[in-house]
Amino acid sequence: MPTATAAIPMLQMLRRRLAVLSAVAVLLATGGCGTTRLSDSKRTATEQLLVSGAIERAVMRIDMQSMAGQSVYLDATCMDDVNDGKYLASALRHQLLASGCRLAEKREDAQVIVEARAGAIGTDRNQVVLGIPSTSLTVQGNETSVPELAIAKRSEQRGVVRISLCAYERDTGRPLWQSGVENVASHSRDRWLFGAGPFQDGEIHDGAEFAGRPTKSLFAKDQPEEPPQTVAGIIDLSKPHVFAASPAGTGPMANRPVVADQRPVDLTPVR
Repeated sequence: MPTATAAIPMLQMLRRRLAVLSAVAVLLATGGCGTTRLSDSKRTATEQLLVSGAIERAVMRIDMQSMAGQSVYLDATCMDDVNDGKYLASALRHQLLASGCRLAEKREDAQVIVEARAGAIGTDRNQVVLGIPSTSLTVQGNETSVPELAIAKRSEQRGVVRISLCAYERDTGRPLWQSGVENVASHSRDRWLFGAGPFQDGEIHDGAEFAGRPTKSLFAKDQPEEPPQTVAGIIDLSKPHVFAASPAGTGPMANRPVVADQRPVDLTPVR
């Protein structure tokens, strides 16, 4: 049976443990926690940037100045079922306006009908691995996988757009103009070296990046295979631009009364 002298250290140890447990309980009671909800869109931002960038570059390469000054209706019904067809139609309307055309809201109000069609709007991907790719093995009925052992790896995603336009007179059906086929691709490249990466570059990046952050790349930056080509006088859709304003006293807002200047004079002032 322990003596009273031997029981004192045991009591002190028990008190210390109780103090620690009490402190932990207080921290748990007063502490807070938070959660962050994360979600991913159905289409990645990279895919959307590749497609929209290819659309804008393809549209900017089309010279529409031959229809300047005419009333034009854009017929985009051929692209109703095409992915990103609405974005392409909006970019074409923008280019028509920038080329000096007047857009008609209805087909019967236009002098010229411009029909647009898209042969391709989409993305594809290819990958090259220098090393041993990941594989699946079956050993004695048990399936197992061998991880990828790559010295170097490159993954490239492309956004591809193929469009063409033709124009004809609405009343007579006489052909007036055709754009030819514009086939444009934008690229995004990811590279890994001995497991380090990804090192990223391409048209959708301002410069070489490492894991989404700008950095000096270990690889020489590739030049765009198809640099944007714009015709003299065509407005660059990717840059800010102010079109010529209507002269004073003209335009759709000319006869609109200025409501703020109509002040009743017979109201009793508020005191």
